Amino acid sequence: MYSTRNRDRLSTLPEHLLLLIISKLSFKEDVKTSVLAKPWTHLHYGTTNVTFVESELVKHSVSRSEKSVGDARVTFVRFMVNWVSRFFGDVIESFHLCLSKPAEFETEAKHLIKFAVSKQVQNLVLDFSYLSCTASNQARPAILFQMPECVYNQVTVESLELFSCGFDPSRFPKPSSFKSLCFGWIELGKITTLLSNSPLLKILSIHNFWSVGLITGDNYLLRELKFENFDFAPEYTWIDLPNIQIFKYSGSFRYFQFLRVNRMMEEAYLDFGTETDDEIGTFICDLLYDLLSARKLTVCPFLIKAIKDSDDPVRLKAPMETRHLVIKTNLVPVEFVGIRLMINSCPELETLTFLMLPPVSVARTNPGFDPKSKMIKVVEVRNFTGGTYELVMLKNLIRSCRVLERSVKTSVRATMRTLGDECVASSKGLWIRQHDG
Repeated sequence: MYSTRNRDRLSTLPEHLLLLIISKLSFKEDVKTSVLAKPWTHLHYGTTNVTFVESELVKHSVSRSEKSVGDARVTFVRFMVNWVSRFFGDVIESFHLCLSKPAEFETEAKHLIKFAVSKQVQNLVLDFSYLSCTASNQARPAILFQMPECVYNQVTVESLELFSCGFDPSRFPKPSSFKSLCFGWIELGKITTLLSNSPLLKILSIHNFWSVGLITGDNYLLRELKFENFDFAPEYTWIDLPNIQIFKYSGSFRYFQFLRVNRMMEEAYLDFGTETDDEIGTFICDLLYDLLSARKLTVCPFLIKAIKDSDDPVRLKAPMETRHLVIKTNLVPVEFVGIRLMINSCPELETLTFLMLPPVSVARTNPGFDPKSKMIKVVEVRNFTGGTYELVMLKNLIRSCRVLERSVKTSVRATMRTLGDECVASSKGLWIRQHDG
């Protein structure tokens, strides 16, 4: 009775307020509101956030026949076309279209995109990648859909995401209104032109691209650069974006180098997966030199294993300015040299976070872990299990860190008690806090 009474009270609100409310929901939830009461029946046709995602309505599986999947796709496309034909609003804030194999519905897809542009859309996402296109080692996919002319002529889009969509970066408005750009499974041969014509751009994300050897631009506002899986990129990629404050890379290891770099960088994130290569230690060190100003630095097991084979296994030639170091690790002996090197190379380090990965089986040995740091105040261990090498690492840090104030983010109560019993802390102000949640 309570929920019904409150639902009816909500229904008495003016339509424009109800539209503001449902526009904060996901599009799928918006559509569901049509069954609440009569005033809600057609309300979702005025939402400002529209999301059409094929995978939510079309279930692809080995057990389903090709005909049943095809029929479901036809139903999905009809639903989209019908919905936009009944839209009664003036503008759309965001429009997300995810449709695999778009060549089968090219006319409908272009109609939907034209609709979004005509409603002065600000955030536009066009994803035409295959639903199964997730493996990074797949062959370079063919582009089956070319972006329609209306997108080049628009002037309202601030955030644009394109996946598996052919387009010419040089044809966008000059200057463009883009503040955020994201590309995936796309050829980006003329991306430099687009960056030069986007003075308001703040965030650039690129996934699985090809035909780019140099990424450059003097955009004053561009502050965040994200890369994921350079599987189809040239052997070397050069980056000349001197104003970026946040750099993130995840995916298979690729050779890339900064020509110019911001000397006041906020964050750098490097995750090269789990593969190993014993011949790239010097390159990894060169990359870290480029990122030495990053206040927060996240590194992966691949990196900490590779740098142990650098010229100096104790510390980098140039000190890092990192204040918060995050190390993703299995915490096995082969990683300890690299972990020690990273800690020793960050003389201003204040917070050290170990992000524990799933444990792996290794032969037990004495790792000899003895990092030297005078500045660390906080040590965090996330996903702590109380393993032998985790305790070795914590005990050595407790003994060696002179200003350590606290150790946090742990979860194994009985094991943690042994730290206080067996260790003599170098810092008198040390306290240990555990989180069981």
